[in-house]
Amino acid sequence: MGALKKTLLFYLAIRLLAVPGYFLLTEYFAPLDFIARFWQDNYLLWSWANFDGEHYLAIAKFGYGWRGGMPQYAFFPLLPLLIKAVSVVVRDYYLAAQLVTLGSIFAIFALFPRWLKLIGHTHKLPLLALFLAPGAVFLGAIYTEPLFIALTLSVFVLTEKKQFLPAALIAGLATASRISGVFTAIFLIHRLIMSNLPSIRKVYLSLTSFLGLISYTLFLFITTGDALNWYHSQAAWGKSTATSPITTVLSYGRALTTELVWDLTHLVVFLEVALTVWAIYLFVKVVREKLLASGYILYLAGNLFLPIVTGSLGSMPRFLLILFPSFVAFNSFSPKMQKASLALSAMIMLIGITLFTRGRWFA
Repeated sequence: MGALKKTLLFYLAIRLLAVPGYFLLTEYFAPLDFIARFWQDNYLLWSWANFDGEHYLAIAKFGYGWRGGMPQYAFFPLLPLLIKAVSVVVRDYYLAAQLVTLGSIFAIFALFPRWLKLIGHTHKLPLLALFLAPGAVFLGAIYTEPLFIALTLSVFVLTEKKQFLPAALIAGLATASRISGVFTAIFLIHRLIMSNLPSIRKVYLSLTSFLGLISYTLFLFITTGDALNWYHSQAAWGKSTATSPITTVLSYGRALTTELVWDLTHLVVFLEVALTVWAIYLFVKVVREKLLASGYILYLAGNLFLPIVTGSLGSMPRFLLILFPSFVAFNSFSPKMQKASLALSAMIMLIGITLFTRGRWFA
């Protein structure tokens, strides 16, 4: 099956999987008031613009600012810019956002097998693990995950082919999509250091790979006077400033013991902790069995460490998606563990689709 067919099948499947939630849970999120009436009237459409999706659409349409009393500077600009650009053609912001998402999913299906082949992993189980991941709901929503994964895969493929200039340019775009792009750039820089390129070329390619973050920082300094507003705004969204991993562990330990309440919120907290442990397990397995080269280990370590040092594991289903290189570990599982892992992952994915599309917090 080609990448286009897989894209359309996945896109349609996760929307159909959202149907049972309509009957199981009451609505906790209203359709956005600034999208076309056609989208507002269809639950299977507007529900995929929940939570962060609202802000990406709002930034694309109205620009950066505050919405609902919350600063939007924490949201990096590439996705809103792409939505804005596509909307010029299709004349509809929601449709433009969905087209960007579809294009990103298509790129993932096209690039993932190519990347696996380049690194010597011919089995495509890691790709299946990605699209059955607990946070796979965000691959079909108006979120940065599909775009970021597509960009990072592009960097991986181009770097393996030693096409460093286009890899650096795309890495620059990745740093404009979310802060995790820094580790995509670090992956590339590691490969540049190991290459035989002239030193001056290594320097300008390394700088190029950070162009997105640099540009956004300059934009924030000019427009708000705070170059690090993307970082300072995180506190308003429940992400504290950098803290000790021990503090994070103790905080979640209390939440699941002395402060435990049997409700949906603490169920999600338990899921976040479980997925963090799973991500660490996959990372350790990749390192111990030397399943990936050192550049990928740097990428994984950075993106795994990032949520742990913020004091909040609240986005672990999403972070697990961008830790997709660690999914090569699935190939070294026993057949029984492969089936059990994928089955459990798919069950959690279904829960996530139900919660997210009915407006309950999932990640």
